[in-house]
Formats: sequence, structure tokens, C-alpha cells
Amino acid sequence: MKRRDFFKTSTLASGGFLISAYLPFACNEQMGESESWEPNFYLRVDPDNTITFICSRTELGQGTSVGLAMIVADELGMDFENLKTEFANGAMERYGDLQDTGGSNGLRMLWDPLRKAIATAREIFIVAAAQKWDVEPSSCLSENGFVYHDSSGRKASYGSLIGLAKDLPAPFDIKLKDPSEFKYIGKPVVGERTRMIANGKNPYSINMKQPDMLYAAVARCPAWDGSLIDFDDSKARSFPGVVDVVEVPAVEIQADDFKGGVRSGVAVLATNTWAALEAKKLLEIQWDLGAFSNKSDTDVKNELLAQLDEPRGIIPETREALNLFKRYGKGHSATYCSAYQANTCMEPLNATAYHMGNKIEIWVGSQAPGMFRERISQLTGIPEAAITIHNLPSGGGFGRRFHADFVEEAVLISEKVRKPVKLTWSREDTLTTSKYHPLCIDHWEATFNRDGKVMAIGYQGSTGSTNGFHPYPYAIPMVHYNNIYEREGRLLPRASWRSVYAHPWALGLECFIDELAYLAKKDPITYRIELLDKAEVVEQLMIPWVGDNLYPQKLKETLQVAREKSNWGDTPEGIFQGVSSISYNTSYCSQVIDLSVQNGKVKVHKVTAVMNCGRVINPSQVESQVAGSIIWGLTAALKTQLTVIDGRVQQSNFDSYDLLRMDETPEIEVHLIQSEDSPSGAGEPAVPGVAPALLNALFAATGERIREIPIVGNSQYSIA
Repeated sequence: MKRRDFFKTSTLASGGFLISAYLPFACNEQMGESESWEPNFYLRVDPDNTITFICSRTELGQGTSVGLAMIVADELGMDFENLKTEFANGAMERYGDLQDTGGSNGLRMLWDPLRKAIATAREIFIVAAAQKWDVEPSSCLSENGFVYHDSSGRKASYGSLIGLAKDLPAPFDIKLKDPSEFKYIGKPVVGERTRMIANGKNPYSINMKQPDMLYAAVARCPAWDGSLIDFDDSKARSFPGVVDVVEVPAVEIQADDFKGGVRSGVAVLATNTWAALEAKKLLEIQWDLGAFSNKSDTDVKNELLAQLDEPRGIIPETREALNLFKRYGKGHSATYCSAYQANTCMEPLNATAYHMGNKIEIWVGSQAPGMFRERISQLTGIPEAAITIHNLPSGGGFGRRFHADFVEEAVLISEKVRKPVKLTWSREDTLTTSKYHPLCIDHWEATFNRDGKVMAIGYQGSTGSTNGFHPYPYAIPMVHYNNIYEREGRLLPRASWRSVYAHPWALGLECFIDELAYLAKKDPITYRIELLDKAEVVEQLMIPWVGDNLYPQKLKETLQVAREKSNWGDTPEGIFQGVSSISYNTSYCSQVIDLSVQNGKVKVHKVTAVMNCGRVINPSQVESQVAGSIIWGLTAALKTQLTVIDGRVQQSNFDSYDLLRMDETPEIEVHLIQSEDSPSGAGEPAVPGVAPALLNALFAATGERIREIPIVGNSQYSIA
């Protein structure tokens, strides 16, 4: 069954998630009295009443596993501190798309199906206890991992009820906990995983060791579509600790494909990572750099800009706005550019693979372990049932660990030596031979009536259509022209990047709305609120990653709170403010940036962010995610970019790809809107609005419109 079909049939209809999550299929019919029991794919109960949450999502440092464990503890009725957490192996037959961790969906997509699966298990334990005591289930309750019968004072642990519970059918009707019964949801909880990270005990995949394991480093073709001509490995082989040097065959890279593809390369195998990395430097390699050997990022930019002057088609449903342009003519336009960006996870890409000929075992931090398993089966011809992917916590993902290329490399190398191979990408590898957020050009235009009122907005750029990833909330008709793209193929292969295409989309939209407010001689926040107040609910594609329609009034509320909390318009002398307001995957975020400019140096003093992400599971984690998103967005808006000359990325480490430093980080103030709606995403919605709020504040300070990011290197401004 295809992943999407699996997901639709098992999840969407009523939140019922997998028939087997409603129990007996995950059970062992031959279970002995001393054996544990998995009543569903998320829960394991041991006879000693040790209860383990099997987390299908990847823990990347964002706290998703803690938030999900809080849901399990509340719904099951047990002490959160006693709940253990482990991570599920890659298995689409169990989890479908609910194992993919990205698009800010970690909690949102599991909120309903996880609660139902856990509540079902709880009810079965209650029925089991009631049968044991010969009482009505309605007279029993669950708490702290036990079932209690109040009138008699009896209690039984879940573990002691396994023998009875495993043979019971799932009830037709289950009752989810009322929010008034929540002990943990909505409170700032520090989980076991958080403490492990703080204490340096988190089992990251980069720490994995296996018996008789070799360590690998790969020299890859610096141009992604290039190929290997020849190599001399004599110097590398003489380096202490080196065991072997092997060619890594190229696997076709689909430039937008999550399933990876491998650059042509040469792998050094050694007895430790340092030896492999050092010996790699001694390889003498001849490359054919391929079709893009003379192409630069400037060429890409000019190619995209040139397409704006060509005849344009439109998305048909936006024809009404096109007619308004025909009637009134184009009145104002602006074009925005955002540079190539890298993901720069603190834990470099790595994977350990053991290809045994008839089966494969992999240890990796992956945002899509089920999809990786499917991909490795396609790559090797070995059935998925013979492939095990142990999904481990990661030191950051940001979309890059959705792409399987680094795992494919490890598997191909292990296949050659039939030993466990631990492949580690250096920091230079992750910047120079990786996949990237693309350079984007986004053009906006507006038409006005004789009174100067905006009648329609037009858009042409990198985004093919509007939906939850790049929504349009305002009460101005919009014509969406055909998108522009690199027609001869991408100069650099694309990876997901925190907030993906919402980043360039929001840059253009929120800067352009600010320009229209200025032309209308209106306060930027007031102007937005007026447009949102008149806007109707926007129907969005009901794909799992989006999940709900766009509600402009929710966005309006975040703006109103941001205006109040930021002291909008009432700042000390020399401090100027800019605003943005954006929705992403059914979350809503408005931001106000306070900055100053002196002698061409920009200093960001404060960012005030207001977020509506539905019901907040763990407010401390949400606040941390918003703050991290703002730092991420500021880094890209202020100073980081990848440049390409002759097909090669020029930046190689943090000395040339300069991330935001601690002394450059402003005060960040986060406010969360209280909501009874289902949880929505928190890891990305604050990213897209950072750059436009910054540029809008820069205009307020200087009167100059900057329409390209980062501002350092693309304008006369630098960072104070």
C-alpha cells in the first residue's frame, strides 16, 4: 500500500489510527505470565508495571518526545516521571506518515490518534480489573499506573492485569480525558530526554559503536552532478589507521527528491573517524564537474529574474484578480531575493550501517525512518522486512535529515566490506557537498483604483501555489502567475530547510504589505488588521501536513497582542520597529523587531513574538522553539548565505558561513495565545516572519527599502 493511501485509510477518517492500534494485533497470543505486552504500537507494559512509550517521532532536540509522553501520561493515567520513552524502528506498516517528523507536525498529527490509542489501552485495563473483581467497569478508575476500585479500596497495577487484558477486545466507545483532568498538558515539564541532553547522556547516533566496526569518510564530487574520473589513494592508504579505500558509486540524485541519491565519491575506511577524515585529505582525485562547472549563484539569480519579463500564465482560480489588473493596470511592484542556505545541524550527518548480504541493520537519526527503510530496499533490492532502522535522537534536523543520501552512502560502503561502517560527514562536507535551501526570487505587484485603494495583488516566484506552507490571508484578491524555476536543472540539489518555502514567501508578502501600508499612509499594524478583519476563512488543501483551513481572525489576534506587548509606536529615541504576521501549517505568528542603525551598522535590540499554535502541550518547549526559530531566521536575514562559483559552494565552515553569535542575539520575548483548539506546529512558524519584520524595521530607521537577504553582503549595512 502506498504511504499516502495507508495514511488516509488508517488515520484521517475518525482519528482512529491503525486498526492494530486498537489493540490485539500488536499482542503476542502465546504470551507467558512473565512477558510484557504491547496493547498498541505506542505502548509496552511489563509485568513489574514498567510502562514504556514507544515514540514514533524523531527527537531532534525540539522536545517532541517529551510533549508526546505528556499526552500518554495524562491519557493513560500514570505518573509522568515513571513513564519510560524509547524510539520506534522505521516501520511504515505500523506508523505510515506518523513517523515522519517535519513540517511542524510532530504533535499536531498525533494528538488525536495517540490519545485514542492510549485511552483504548486504559479502558481495557479497567475492564480487566473489573472482571477480576467482579464489579462494573464504571466503578473503577485509573491513576498512577493502577486501576482502583474506590468502594472496596482494591487496586491493581497495569502490569498485574496483562494476563486478563491481552485477551479482551477493544471497546467500541472510548472516552478521552477532559482537559480539566490533565495533570501535565499545558504545564512546563522537564522530561527525561531533556535531562539526558543537559547531562550529556543523550544517545546520539554519532556515538554509536558496533563490534568490528570501521569508520568512513567520503570525498565527494564538489559539483553535485559531476563524476569521478580517476584517483590515487597511495598516500591515504599509508596513513596510520587506514584499512581500505573504496569507490562510492554515484546514485542518481533527483534534485528535489527526499529519497537521496549519492554523489560520486571515494571513501576512506579506518579504525577511527579522525584517521578516516585526515586520510581523505590525502586522496588525489580527478573529477568531471559536469554540466554546471561554469555556473554560479549569480547566474541562477539572473536566470530567474529574466523569467519575470516573459509572458505569464496564471493559476486559473485567480482569474478574478487578473481581470482587476487588466482594468486598473499595474501600479506598484517589488522583487525580493533570498540566498542559498544550509541547515548546519550541530550534530553532523552520520549513519552506521551493516550490510550482511541478506539483511541490513542501520543506526541513524532520521526524520523519516520508515521512508529511509523503503529507500534502502529500493537501492539494494533487499526486502524491507530484512532491513532494520534503529532511529536515534539527533542533534538537530531542520529538514536535512529527511533526505536519505548519507544513509545510502553508509549502506553502499558497508556492502563492499561486509562489516559495520560508521560514516561521518565533516562540517566541511555538510556545507560544501550537501543539499540546500534554494536561492529564491519572488515578485509582487499591486493595482490601485483612482482613489489609491489596492484592488488586487499579483505574485510570481518560487512558490507554485498557496496552501498551509505559504498562505495568503488578506482581503485583497490575488492573481498567482506561473512559478519561475531553474529550467536547465538546479545548480544545487534542494533540501528541506526550517520553514521551507514559507521563508521566501513571507519575505515578499510581508514586506510588500508594508510597502502598501506606506503608500496608503497607514500604520503597518493597523493596515494589516483592517485587511484581516475583512478576510474570510481560506480553504486550504486538506493534506495531512496542513490539516486545517486558514483563519484570518486568529492571525489578527496575534497582531493585536503583538502591538500591545511590543509597545508599538512608543520606543526610545533611535529605536525603530518593523512588523510581520504569518500563518504556517495552521499556526499563527506575529512579530515586532526593535532595531537601531548607526554609521551603517544594524543592531537588533529586541524581538517580540506572539504565537497561536492551538492547545499548548508544554509551554516552556514552545517558547524555546519560537526563540530558536527567531535566531534561525535572524541568521539568514542578517548574514548567512552560500555562494557558488563554477558549480562549487564557496563556504566550508563557520568561519565563512557565519551564524548569529551570542553577543549578536537580541532580547526575545514570547507570548502564547491560550487556545482550546488541537495543537498545531511550533518548530517553524516563527521563522518566516523574521526577515520581513527586520527589513520593515530597517525601512522605518533609514527610509530605504532593502529587498534582498542577507543584508550583509547585499547592501551597505553591517551588524553592530
